[in-house]
Order: sequence, then structure tokens, then C-alpha cells
Amino acid sequence: MSHRFQTIFLLLLVAIVGGMLPEVGYAQRSDFETKDVKGVGITERLGATLPEGLVFRNHVGEDVSLQSLLDGERPTILTFNYASCPQLCVLQLDGFISTLNKLDSWKVGNQFQILTISLDPNETDEMAQRFRDRVLAGYSIGSGEDSWHFLRGDEASIRAAADAAGFRYNYISDVDEYAHAAAVILLDPKGQIARYLYGIEYPPSTLRLSLAETADSKFVSTVDALILRCFVYDASSGTFVADAWNITRVILGVFALLLIMFLVWLHFLDRKPTHPSVA
Repeated sequence: MSHRFQTIFLLLLVAIVGGMLPEVGYAQRSDFETKDVKGVGITERLGATLPEGLVFRNHVGEDVSLQSLLDGERPTILTFNYASCPQLCVLQLDGFISTLNKLDSWKVGNQFQILTISLDPNETDEMAQRFRDRVLAGYSIGSGEDSWHFLRGDEASIRAAADAAGFRYNYISDVDEYAHAAAVILLDPKGQIARYLYGIEYPPSTLRLSLAETADSKFVSTVDALILRCFVYDASSGTFVADAWNITRVILGVFALLLIMFLVWLHFLDRKPTHPSVA
């Protein structure tokens, strides 16, 4: 078996497994050796929080505390990408943007925010600015200017944030690239990890309901709240599936309410005074 065939087979296997198991993502496509992608993937750390005290630089080079960006009211979507990524980051963020553009009632800056942490500690201001401008240019239903934060930091800070999120990646010095997974990570308003969505495409309904599930009730519509009563997230498929028992309870509840309203109507109908007919 040739070296190139082994590489292709390995990456296909990682991609297939990444689509099946929640602890593994999609690996960066490149001419990596087996050792380069060893350990790359995601270990879900549901309920965990990002370390306090981490400081990054924003898109204009200002130092900003990671903790200060979590406002305690809205959910946050966390991604790990970098400006010079040859392919995977572009594919993932294009797919992510495509999904965001279909969330008519959910807009970056209104009901949620996004943090994108660069994996490359050597990313320059110019590289970061071009990367940010390119990504935001594709977002058509909102600017995201103030609520999509593109962050850079030193190696220790990046590793600390990635390790806390269970995001495992490797730097490959031979090609100056990072072998990493493709996923978005949802944090609840308290900053706790609530959900992982894998791959380079995300069904709009799944992302919307995942945000609704983690958001404060004031951001959730009545329709989404009702859907969440009848559907539950299935990690194996990465989608929401019908919950037969909850659906049955909702139907019985509606039926009981209608029955009560009917009985009340009959009660008032019986008490309605009757007037004797005039001869």
C-alpha cells in the first residue's frame, strides 16, 4: 500500500468515524502522517467552563479577557479556526455562515454571540483582520461586528481554552499547519459547555433549537419552546428527534384544556336564564 493511499485511507476513516461518534470530529485534510493526526479530535466536556483569567487579543490588537466576553444572558458559540488554514477552516466557516443566514429569527448580537479563537499564536494583525473581514462579509442577515469576536493569543492561552473545551489539535511543523477537528461548541449563558455540533455543515433547525435550548427563556419564541417540549437532541445523529412520551403529554394536555373549556361553556349555557314566551 503506497504512502499516499495510506494517508487518503486514514483521513477517510477519521472523517467517517467523526460523523458517527460524538468524541471525534472531522480531521484537517492534508498530507499528514499517521502520527500527525494521532489524538486529534474532540472529547466532549459537557458542563465544563473555560478557564478564568485567559487574555486574548481582539481583531484590533486590544487585550480582552475571555471571561468578560460572556455576558451571562446569551448563549455563545465557540469555534477554533485560524487565518492561514488551507482548507478545513474555510469549508467549516462557509458552512456555518450558510446556516446562520437561514436563522431568520436568530441573529448574532441579538440572541447569541460567537467566539472564534485562532489556533495560530503567530497570526499577525493583518492576517487576522483579512480573515475576519472575509468571514463577516458572508453573513447576510446581520453584521456581527460587535458580537462575533475573533481572538488571538499565545500558545499557552490557546491550549488552555482548547483543552478545557476538549478540542485536541496538533501543530505539524513540516507543513506549518494544524491538524484539527471541525465543530462548533455551544456555551450556555453561564459559560458552561452545553452542546457540540460536528462537521462542516449544520442543519439550521438543529442549530436554532440548540441555541433555544441553552438560551434564557426571554430569547426563545413560543413555537421553539413548544418544539423543544416535543423533541429531544440525539447525539448519535446530531439532530433533534421526536419524543413520543412528551408529544403524547402535550396532546393530552391540549385535549384536557379543550374538554375543560367545553364543560365550562356547557355550565354557563345551562345557567343562561330562559324567558317565558308571551301569549
